[in-house]
Amino acid sequence: MPGGAFIGGTSGYATYDGAPKIPKYTHFVYYKPMKNITITLDDETATWARTSAARQNKSLSRFLGELLETTMHESHAYDEAMRRYLAKKPGPIAGYETTYPERHALHERHDLR
Repeated sequence: MPGGAFIGGTSGYATYDGAPKIPKYTHFVYYKPMKNITITLDDETATWARTSAARQNKSLSRFLGELLETTMHESHAYDEAMRRYLAKKPGPIAGYETTYPERHALHERHDLR
């Protein structure tokens, strides 16, 4: 605690000078602020979501939130990879030491004449 000295103890509580007792094995969990939304699902999708959440021992809200967050991160990663790839200058294809064929040679149709 800021400004306080750790006093300690063996009673299962960590105490600080001038602060209330805090159990030694308390885990502090910090949450991001969340936004409540309402969604509409058809019966089949809602059933799938409920059973999938139950299999993972999560609430439906947490399951859907994590699913959407994962999808968002994957989308951002894909967009970033595509941006990096398209930012490269075009160049020769690795492994091809000969020149590319002419356009007319690629599109000749000997069997149709």
